[in-house]
Amino acid sequence: MSLLGIALSGIRAYQTGLSTTGHNISNAATEGYSRQRVEFQANKPEYFGGNYIGRGVQTSNIQRLQNDWVDTELRSSRTDNAYSQVVAAYAEELDSLFADESTGLEPVLESYLNSAHDVASDPTSMSSRTVMLGDAVSLVERFNSIAKQLEEQRALINDQIETSVDEINDYATALAKLNGSIASASATGQAPNDLLDQRSNLLNQLADKIDVSLVTQENGEINVFIGSGQALVMGSNSRELVVEHLSGDLVNPDIGIKSPTDGSISRITRFISGGEIGGLLDTREDLLDRSQNELGLIGLNIASAYNEQNRLGLDMDGELGQDIFNMPKVSVNFGQLNTATGIPAVTIEKVSELTASDYRLVYGGTDYQLQTIPDGTVVALTPEVAGAAGGGNTGTTAVPEIEVTDTSAFDTGGYRLDYDGTNYQLTRLSDSAVVPLTADPSNPNVLVGDGMKIDTSDLTGAAALDTWDIQPTGAVMADGLKIDVSSISGADAGDNWLIRPTRNAASQLSVSMTDPADLAAAGAVKAEPSELNTGSAVIDSVRALDTTDSATLFKEALVTYDAATGYSVKTLEDVAGVDTWVDVAPAPLISTTDGITTISANGWELTVSGAPADQDRFIVSRNDTYEGDNRNMIAMADIQDQRLIEGKTTIQGGYTDIIASVGTQTERAQVIRDSSENLLASAQARRNALSGVNLDEEAADLIRYQQAYQASSQVISVARTLFDTILSVVG
Repeated sequence: MSLLGIALSGIRAYQTGLSTTGHNISNAATEGYSRQRVEFQANKPEYFGGNYIGRGVQTSNIQRLQNDWVDTELRSSRTDNAYSQVVAAYAEELDSLFADESTGLEPVLESYLNSAHDVASDPTSMSSRTVMLGDAVSLVERFNSIAKQLEEQRALINDQIETSVDEINDYATALAKLNGSIASASATGQAPNDLLDQRSNLLNQLADKIDVSLVTQENGEINVFIGSGQALVMGSNSRELVVEHLSGDLVNPDIGIKSPTDGSISRITRFISGGEIGGLLDTREDLLDRSQNELGLIGLNIASAYNEQNRLGLDMDGELGQDIFNMPKVSVNFGQLNTATGIPAVTIEKVSELTASDYRLVYGGTDYQLQTIPDGTVVALTPEVAGAAGGGNTGTTAVPEIEVTDTSAFDTGGYRLDYDGTNYQLTRLSDSAVVPLTADPSNPNVLVGDGMKIDTSDLTGAAALDTWDIQPTGAVMADGLKIDVSSISGADAGDNWLIRPTRNAASQLSVSMTDPADLAAAGAVKAEPSELNTGSAVIDSVRALDTTDSATLFKEALVTYDAATGYSVKTLEDVAGVDTWVDVAPAPLISTTDGITTISANGWELTVSGAPADQDRFIVSRNDTYEGDNRNMIAMADIQDQRLIEGKTTIQGGYTDIIASVGTQTERAQVIRDSSENLLASAQARRNALSGVNLDEEAADLIRYQQAYQASSQVISVARTLFDTILSVVG
């Protein structure tokens, strides 16, 4: 190559260097830009005169300064930081809502609980009763207010989820398009650096929204996967995410992904993790759902406990008390893909056994399974069983009360209970086998066999050859719920129903009582010792246990102590027009512990301590001196100290647990957020050190390339002078 050619190669090479350096300087503030560096390479030398003579320079490559590991670390750090920022922000909002006196439940709850003590101190005071009822209204309004604010937070989260999904779809479309452009440009053998930067920048923005993983193809395209491996971009094709109600949850929409072939939608919510959208989903489930369920559980326990206690007393008119609160209903929704018609009828049977969990009832093809949400734990279902009197019964039409205690031993084929005039016999219908029966030690009227407790207390009038049919009703019991599936028809395997016992309780809670005089402060029954008693036995307490049958409850009862046989209970009955003391039916339950005897009969309970003398008597009757009586209100005030919430904590303790739980999660989210910010800053610094534009270095390169360019120009000048000299010699 001539000297002129060598000079021209230098000019071309350093001109590329100058352009690249200028490109770096121009993009020094461009987000996601990776510094480029020109790589020079000597041209292949020419063999001449026994030596290899150089032929100048060429640019072998314009290298994009980046490292896949550094870029992956940065994306991961951005994902973690976006996730923690979202969780911390919402956690702080909820922490403020629950803990603040102006918005939280604690002050109004304490006022209501204290007002019950005030009424107990003066049950005739109408002002104290009015305050208690007013505090009940304030308490309910605060429950409703907190629930409303939680729903507003939920709506905001759902809107952000939808917005994030739209942005993810836009990023996916842009990435697929860039993949195609990069593959075409890479076919020339040189990397399209600026297009690669654009793609890397899009991936960073996508990482802010969701956790991503990449697989690079030989042609330069990348496949993008989200969550736990769901394909979002495959080469130059992208898939679309949607936000729809896919699981029967009408409040929390799911995230689904469309099939590229038939457009069907697969639910992938549980597979989504990381980034802003992962933080939104986790906040909705771990903070909002849980807090709202726990708040509803507290509301249900308050309503149930105070309603039940108020029904056990007498109001200012001497009538049995009624409910103070309206009980919220259980929320039940059907699965979107169900083939079955109808939904199960779900009612709360025992508030004390309720948990703060949501459930999914799933039909397996032959039977039903109840699973907790979100962990999927299977909850044992206990069949509800009812007895029916045989058509030929002559002694009684009453039926026994049956409770299934062991589902593994119980036969769903049913049973027949026979009475021979002295003993009962239980026959299993599936194999006609006679089931051994034993008496319950705590109650001789209760017979135990095949995983059942059969209470025969109401069968006192049974005659020989009377029978009862014992069959499952079609309903099942679990965690305090009664689930009746008899209204469901056409179910196929996989059909499911979403059951939320406590979710809407706080928003639905309301006060049904309007008259303060209806607060039942007085005890429903009273007990008095006979004036002829000679022993030292005294009445400790008497209270109503069950007011369902008020006629039986208010029958005058005579409790007599016999030195030979112990206590017995008789009631005054009209026998052939004559008032006669007859034994109560069913027989009373009598137990003695630490010198205190407890006697239960006709829906009331009497406790007596001390040593009675033979034929000492006590009279239990309707409380006709209810004015000024505060016994039932004292019991109502004592609800404050009862461990009602799942049998573990008090009402106030339950709310304190919510505050503590949200506070703990808030503190943890703040720590993770602060840590993720530091990690993101470190990852960004490493990326900047490798790929960022350093203007000082670029200025130095600019001078270096400029000087080399000028020197190459001087070589051209020398070559021209030499050429002119040769021409003059020849001429």
